[in-house]
Amino acid sequence: MSSTRALLTTASTQLGLFTRAQALGAGFSASAVDRRLGEGHWEPVLPGVYRQAGGLTSRRQLLLAAVLWAGPDAVASHATAGHLWGLDGCRDDGPVELSASRTRGLSAEGLSVHRPVRLDPADVTVTEGIPVTTVARTLLDLGGVVSSYWLEAALEDALRRGLVTIAELVARVDDLGVRGRPGVAAVRRVIEERGDAAPLESALEVRVWRLLRLSGLPLPRRQYPVEAGGASYRLDFAWPHERVAVEADGYAVHGGREAFQSDRVRLTALAGAGWRVLHVTWEDCSRRPEPFLRDLRRALAGVAA
Repeated sequence: MSSTRALLTTASTQLGLFTRAQALGAGFSASAVDRRLGEGHWEPVLPGVYRQAGGLTSRRQLLLAAVLWAGPDAVASHATAGHLWGLDGCRDDGPVELSASRTRGLSAEGLSVHRPVRLDPADVTVTEGIPVTTVARTLLDLGGVVSSYWLEAALEDALRRGLVTIAELVARVDDLGVRGRPGVAAVRRVIEERGDAAPLESALEVRVWRLLRLSGLPLPRRQYPVEAGGASYRLDFAWPHERVAVEADGYAVHGGREAFQSDRVRLTALAGAGWRVLHVTWEDCSRRPEPFLRDLRRALAGVAA
């Protein structure tokens, strides 16, 4: 296989990228590498990391370039890893975040390298061709840098989508907790507070759950299944003995005529089965929680609306 074909094969598995070491390993001499760079056939993305000139660029390519530049043990981590896993609250508009065993010399605009750390192999995997911390390790890292709310939202999202289990989280908490890793205490607290309850379905449900925990009211069952009107439904939060439920209403949940009609059928069936359903929005939770909590207390006490 020719040097060019060998290098193109490598680049095809790395979002069009290759390193100087990989070019040399494919059979190019150092002078040939420099000549192709000087003539504009290849262009640098980061020091020692190149792509074919005119190649398409993307955020993912920049991320992988940063990982390749940072060394063989570097991985995407923290919020960047959270975004790769699609976790709630992990946006892609901040610096590219990496974890690596070295940080000296790794300075570039839009790049944040966390303190030198040698990751356990159990904490590293690959997704979309990019080395990244596992979901469990990502959550532990997030625990040290994000608010408790967004940590809980990301954790519930990961559990709901089957990206991680409580057992896997507990195992990493127990192991890394001995080493004093930041974020361990925060993740342990979320695990203890949620117990073995069903995963929440959205960031809004997490906000409602946190509000209910602080309200002094009896805690409800989460994702409670019910039969009503010959159909099966699931209630976001339910107090079965009192036949009271709370539904978290996000903007995207009830759009469209078909969804609206389905909601009406559902509410009618639940009312016919004796359920009193209260609705709560993001605005209710964040700006005016007291009216909602007042209505919920009255409902749980059996006071008519």
